[in-house]
Amino acid sequence: MDWTLEFHGSEVQWTEVTDGQACLRFSAAAVRRRVDGALEEGHVKGLELRFSGVTAAAGDPALCLGALSDSLLTINGVRHRHIPVPFEALGDVRAEFNFKSGTTLALSAGAVHGLPPAAPHFQTSYAC
Repeated sequence: MDWTLEFHGSEVQWTEVTDGQACLRFSAAAVRRRVDGALEEGHVKGLELRFSGVTAAAGDPALCLGALSDSLLTINGVRHRHIPVPFEALGDVRAEFNFKSGTTLALSAGAVHGLPPAAPHFQTSYAC
């Protein structure tokens, strides 16, 4: 599996922040992958971003769902608008997730993990 998670265009199913941990589960994570040298864009359901060692959280997790817009993950001072999956980073982790609804979730943590779903299913479109 060689995916790149794009924050912009992804949809969050639910967000949980408890006891120094945070998790965003995606109902439709916007991802890119290479197939036979060609770049393919699509969505994956069930991908999770898990944060540990959360020292600060701002925003109401109950309202942090739906489509993401201009979001950013900063790790040890380096900004990321997309990450590979699977992914793991330790250090000074800061995240700002901006939802199209106007809600923002800001996190400071010691680690972040991007985890693929147990049974990934890549879809090129969710169009009806």
